[in-house]
This record gives sequence, structure tokens and C-alpha cells, in this order.
Amino acid sequence: MERFLIIILFAGFVCYQSFAQVQSKSELERQRRETQEIINTTTRLLEQTSATRQNNLERLNIVNRRLQLRRNLISTIEAEINYIDNSIAQRQRKIVELEENLQESRDSYAKLIKIAYRHRMAHQRLMFVLSAGDFNQGYRRLKYLQQYSKSRQNQIQQIQSLTSQIVNEIEELEAEKSDKVTLLQQRRNETNELSNESREQNSIVQQLRRREDELKKELTAQQRVAQLLQNAIEKLLKEEAQIAAGKRIYEITPEDKLISDQFQQNKGGLPWPIERGVVTGFFGEHPHPVLRGIKIQNNGIDISTVENAEVRALFNGTVRQVLTVPGSNNVVLVRHGNFLTVYANLSHVYVRAGDEVTTKQLIGRVFTDNDDNNSILHLEIWEENVKLDPILWLSRQ
Repeated sequence: MERFLIIILFAGFVCYQSFAQVQSKSELERQRRETQEIINTTTRLLEQTSATRQNNLERLNIVNRRLQLRRNLISTIEAEINYIDNSIAQRQRKIVELEENLQESRDSYAKLIKIAYRHRMAHQRLMFVLSAGDFNQGYRRLKYLQQYSKSRQNQIQQIQSLTSQIVNEIEELEAEKSDKVTLLQQRRNETNELSNESREQNSIVQQLRRREDELKKELTAQQRVAQLLQNAIEKLLKEEAQIAAGKRIYEITPEDKLISDQFQQNKGGLPWPIERGVVTGFFGEHPHPVLRGIKIQNNGIDISTVENAEVRALFNGTVRQVLTVPGSNNVVLVRHGNFLTVYANLSHVYVRAGDEVTTKQLIGRVFTDNDDNNSILHLEIWEENVKLDPILWLSRQ
């Protein structure tokens, strides 16, 4: 009984390990597909800007993002290959173990056949029972013959089962080896693409560095636009604080508090503001991609997207303001209790101040620069006067 329990526990552990591995492999496959989809989006965006007169910062940002995604994809592929290698090794060990068990079952069956040969005639089995010294001995001999017959059937079934398992394991092994060959080829292809894109990146950087004075002027203009946008947001917060009887934070109704709590609970699961796009500008302070020794500050994230992309509200809320900020075009500010979402650089706006909006409701369209053919949505999330990183609040792409 103890040996039986050990076997059951071991089998359960093996099944659990296999299930965990399948789950991990499935997760890696999902990551690989999603990363590849975003890479494809960056390629389409680069094709969209290929007709421009010269390389610009936005094109460099897209190329940089694609390089990062390509490296992530290669890492994911390598992780998949490692999982397959481990699975192949486990499967090979299992095949050896099954073959050993099969040989043991065949040896046991051979012994039973020898016994069967000695009692091959029906009258011999009958005489074996009748020649017993007493009734109890005869009964035991009869039970022995019955158990022997049952053992033969069990051995046959076990041999068939083990043979079937070995065939299945071999088929799975061959399938995994085929998957590994495919992934190895994909890794080689992605590595070649990474090398080509690195050369493209270096070429763009060299071209842009020859325009250093122009880039500094552009940076100054961008900083001025960012400050104007921040001033507009802070002005709104100040006005609402004054309305709230001079309290330091925006005083909300029970209904607004519910929305605020729901917004908080959806951190990491909010829908993306556009259907198709890729983040090319991240939150916080970062080195300038071209100008040495210069850092840039981003109060939100920048999402490069296709021309005429429509913008969606992240969550249920109330439109507090629709304004025009020079350099950011139209801006929509939506309040969600204690939270504020900001959608900047819109060419068209579909809502007005005071409108109630729902999650994923269309609120505008992204502006497209005719000179550079760039379409960039700037998104910010504030909790009262505290700037938050939108990436932490949006669902994974």
C-alpha cells in the first residue's frame, strides 16, 4: 500500500510539473505573438512616414522602440527554446522509463506464459484442483488459478498501455523537435533583422546630429508646449479646489467617489486610448535620443499611431474641459473622481465640457502632421496634482 501511494504521489507530481510547463510555454507563445504584432505596427508606422523629406526624431523613436521590441522577442524565443529543450529531456527520460517498465511487464508475462504452458490442458487444471488434500486446499488452488488468469489479462493490458504511451511520447517528442527547429530559424531571422535595424538606427542618429541646432530649437518648443499643457491642468485643478470650499483636494460626491474607487481598482487593466499604436515616448526623465548630455521630461506617454486614429476614453467620467493648447492642438480633460485623464494633440473633438463619457467612448481624433506625416497621441493621468505613469494603468498590449 505504501509503495502504491508513493507511485500515485509521484505521478501526480509529474502531471503537475507537465501542466505548469504547458502553462508557461503557452504564456511565452502569447508574449511572442503580441510582441510580433506590436513590431508589425511599428513597421507600418515607419512605412507611413517613409515619404517624408528627411529623418526626424519621431522616426528615430519608432525605430528605437522596434529595436527594443525585437530584443524582447528574441529573448522570448530563447526562453521558448529552453522550455522545449527541458521538455525534450524530460520526455526522453520518460520514454526510457516506460521502455524499462514495458520490458519488466513482458518478462512477467513470459513467466505467466510458462505457467500457462504447464497447465495448458483443461483437465490438468481440473486435476490440479481435485488432487488437493482437502476442501480448503482445493478452494485455494481454484482461487490461485483464477488470480493467475486475471494476472495474465492485467499484464496484457499493461503491455498495451505502456506501448501506447511510448508511441504517444515519441510523437510528442518529434513534434517538439520540429517546433524547436522552427524557433531556431525564427531566432536567426530576428537576429538578422535586429542587425539591420541597428544600422538604420545609427544612420538616423548620425543624420540628426548634423542638425543639432535645429533639434535644440525643437526641444525648446516641445518643453514650452509641455509647460503650457501642465499650466492648463494645474489651473483646472486650482479652480476645482476653490469650488470645493478651499479644500486642498477635490471634494467629490459619493457617486464620484465610487467612480474614483473603480478607476483605482482597474489599475493595470484600463483599455488603451487608441485601437492601434505603439508607445514611443515614456513617462518621466530620459536621455535625449540624439543630443548628448541632455535629458527630456515627459509628464505622460506618447503613442504613435496611424493617420486618422480615433481616441477613446479610458474610463467612465465627466469631460471637465476641452481647450486648445498651442503645439498640442486640441486637448480633452476627463475627470474620474479623484483622477484626471488628459488626451492631447487631437485634430477633432467629439465631446464638450460637462458631457458624461463611458469607457472606450470615442472622444476625438489624433492630429496628423502634414510635414512629417506623424500621428502622436499624448496621454497623461493625474491623481489630483500628482502625475502618474499611464503605462502602469493601461492593460498590457
